[in-house]
Amino acid sequence: MNSDTLLNESDKLKILKLIKSENYEDVLKILDKVKTSHAGTSKTKDKRFVIREIVRNILDSGKDTVKKFYSAGKFFCEIENDNAKEIGISLIWRGYEFNPEKVKRILLKISDDPNWEVREYAGNAFADTLYYHNDFLSDLNEWSGHSSENVRRAVVFSALAYRDEKNFKKAFTLLSKLMKDRSVYVRKNLGPFILGSLFGGKFPEETSDFLKKSGKSKDPYVKWNVIMSFNNSFGKNHPDKALEVLSMFKDDNEIRVIRAMRSTLNFLGKHHPEAVDSFIRKNYAGKMR
Repeated sequence: MNSDTLLNESDKLKILKLIKSENYEDVLKILDKVKTSHAGTSKTKDKRFVIREIVRNILDSGKDTVKKFYSAGKFFCEIENDNAKEIGISLIWRGYEFNPEKVKRILLKISDDPNWEVREYAGNAFADTLYYHNDFLSDLNEWSGHSSENVRRAVVFSALAYRDEKNFKKAFTLLSKLMKDRSVYVRKNLGPFILGSLFGGKFPEETSDFLKKSGKSKDPYVKWNVIMSFNNSFGKNHPDKALEVLSMFKDDNEIRVIRAMRSTLNFLGKHHPEAVDSFIRKNYAGKMR
């Protein structure tokens, strides 16, 4: 058996038959038998198999598909079971048009789940919902100020709906609302990952321009996000852009800014030692200790 799946061929055949008859309760029972200790859920490939086959079966039915996605997603999401919630959140957004308000309430609830892996699935569902339903943006703008850091982090991930040539500016507008967020959980996903690795990797010029503009803020958390956006492949592949933006903070003595600068310069120095050594000698020698 492949190490990334724990379902054997007999299990898969049973699941296919159960999905055909929409017996989702027994599908879940089979999936629960192959949970791992890592996150208390089954393997990603096994869950994706179930999700893919449910989606295929509903689409092949050719009738009331939106309602069926809503019903199936609601069924799974309302079960206190992490496998169920991950499958459910991957289905419920497809039924958005059937009952938008109910779907949004479910999305909000699952995004604040105690299990980190369930929240990962919720973040993807936020992005998928926004991609197909622009009216969801008004809710995301509101949730960017939600009291839960888990919800705010999911809003960060929703920006991936706009990761294309036509819409990336909308992503920056949405993300700008979270640049001042104090939560470590939100910040680690915003600057270093979403802005840097994903948007910076695909739109280096446009992302650099956004970071330069954002870097003029007096808020130390905004500056932290800007600096840490280069602490990854974006900075590695575009050291000139990274050092240009980092030079904006050479005289900043705020401790969060200094720590972010040290971390990012150390990272960049491993890949571009000459350029970074020159930058440090010229601009930052006294603050790298």
